[in-house]
Amino acid sequence: MVSLRQTFAHNLRRLREERGWSQDDLAERLETDRTSISRIERLAPNVALDKVALVALAFGIDARHLLSVAPRDAKAAGAGSRRELPTPQLVGAAVRHHREAAGISQRELGDRVGLDRNHISRIEVGSTNIALDTLEKVAAALRVPPADLLGLK
Repeated sequence: MVSLRQTFAHNLRRLREERGWSQDDLAERLETDRTSISRIERLAPNVALDKVALVALAFGIDARHLLSVAPRDAKAAGAGSRRELPTPQLVGAAVRHHREAAGISQRELGDRVGLDRNHISRIEVGSTNIALDTLEKVAAALRVPPADLLGLK
């Protein structure tokens, strides 16, 4: 099974190459260095959702396109679609909604994911920036696709 981190790295590279951008070009747009882009494409860091939002903004696309397994044309991804960026508050509200719909407590969700109940609480109130690996674990524990937790309509 392909992880969310792998999907993000693959889509980032694919979109970058489709646009004819080098890693340096993308790094400049993100105000970072080429090494950071290279590390993301090689799956080195566990990317946090705020970085996903910045990359989506640089490409001018909805963040869900970077986290979607379904292949997408870069032009179609940006054309006519509203560029929505996940925020910790939107993600937290979506996590809370799905947790409550599943009828489980924060503690039970934390146990399923391997996190403390307090961390689940911080995610739900939007006071922490969730990393892709954690987002994927929470989604699996709630039995929903990770994109459902992005809090975007």
